Amino acid sequence: MITRKDIAAHLERNIRTGFLLGARDYQPLRRAFAAETTSDGAFETYADMGTVPWPTQNAGKKGPGGKDARTGAPVVNKLNAGQQVTIVGGEEKSLIVYNLDWEITIGVTHNAINDDRAGDLEAWARSAAINFERHMDFVCFDALNNGGSTAAYGACYNGLAFFNNAHVDPGAEYQTAQDNAYALALSLDNFETVKVAAAKFRDGRGQPVGLNHNLLIVPPDLERVAAQIAMNREAYDTGNREMNPYAGSVRLLVAPGGWLDTTAWFAVDPNLPQKPINLQIRQRPDLVVWDDFMAGDGGVRYYKWHARYAVFYGDWRLAVQGNT
Repeated sequence: MITRKDIAAHLERNIRTGFLLGARDYQPLRRAFAAETTSDGAFETYADMGTVPWPTQNAGKKGPGGKDARTGAPVVNKLNAGQQVTIVGGEEKSLIVYNLDWEITIGVTHNAINDDRAGDLEAWARSAAINFERHMDFVCFDALNNGGSTAAYGACYNGLAFFNNAHVDPGAEYQTAQDNAYALALSLDNFETVKVAAAKFRDGRGQPVGLNHNLLIVPPDLERVAAQIAMNREAYDTGNREMNPYAGSVRLLVAPGGWLDTTAWFAVDPNLPQKPINLQIRQRPDLVVWDDFMAGDGGVRYYKWHARYAVFYGDWRLAVQGNT
């Protein structure tokens, strides 16, 4: 509850406000690795089919075909009648996501509102909506940070933690386990190890996906090393002016302080419409204001911001945890 004693400085004449902790325009940071989707109910059910099959060769024989008897020209491939067609199926990937309620409620006495000579107390209470955008950013980064477990944000569509060393798509044709969870300190060599391994991910049919994990996400603790990887044209860890192939081709995103573990880093493919993190929004922040005239101090005015949204994981192939 905000009372007269909480705004002692605001009661001074000629006070200037907005220079200490004034509300600032906020630009979301999550857009590079998180996609937003709307919701119109208590929960949403998501379902995708597995990977579309690649063409399968049937008639003909690929490779050298000897020489043409008439011209002597080399022949590529041979003819044959082929065989019965191969029938392939498909598997469904599904996930159900319930919305969560988020609130900010502020109580201000009427006397405090009336005595505020600077006139910004009510505007301050109404400005709380900006913190919802910051919180949406936070939960997206936090989902990355906690992706090695299902405890905080649940599992991805295959029932496993988002970062896992045994990913298999249920019912898929390709059943070899794949790994997107590493425990390597951030360095140029270790970034190369993770990025190259991620480039070899296979889809549910066993075909290479062809991803490019060129977004590096780090906490402020690793910003210096990450900048060397993403921006220094020469390899920072050698003295022979070796070229750094990632300079200019890898993007760097530094999370706000405290949002990621100090040693955590992630490589993400940001180049597709699909993202590794999804933010389901049922209701954006909505303000309700009411007064309690029975309370003391002139009564109390309440400002309640209410929103509904939830974070869930997308395709695990789109992100790799370099370290926790």
